[in-house]
Amino acid sequence: MDHVATGTASLASPDQAAPEASSSLGGGPLEWLSQGTDTGTVVGLLYEVIDPEIGVNIVDLGLLYGLRIVEGQVLIRMTLTTPGCPLGGYIEDETHRALWGLPGIAQIGVDLVWEPAWGPELMSDEAKRQLGWQ
Repeated sequence: MDHVATGTASLASPDQAAPEASSSLGGGPLEWLSQGTDTGTVVGLLYEVIDPEIGVNIVDLGLLYGLRIVEGQVLIRMTLTTPGCPLGGYIEDETHRALWGLPGIAQIGVDLVWEPAWGPELMSDEAKRQLGWQ
């Protein structure tokens, strides 16, 4: 199944990303491992990836432009605050590290793009609050 989320408006917040307990899980405490991974889970984990220069996560910064889960692959389309960001490799590595080991995911792809260019207007209100802009 192909799940698609694009733009920051459709991304789940961390409290929406956690799967809720349900009687439909049935087969025991590890049954969820066989159910695969959804976009909410991926986005929830990406809130843990912090831009070390700014100190805010990549989702609230508005760096995440798109996310797809297709046949065991997570495909992420994102940007950085500037094309010359010296920590771009670090952020990409941390993105892979945050998602490593997800059930049903064999590969993680990160596509860094520069269009549309990132700007502070892409930040969430939470990011602006953390930076003292609100």
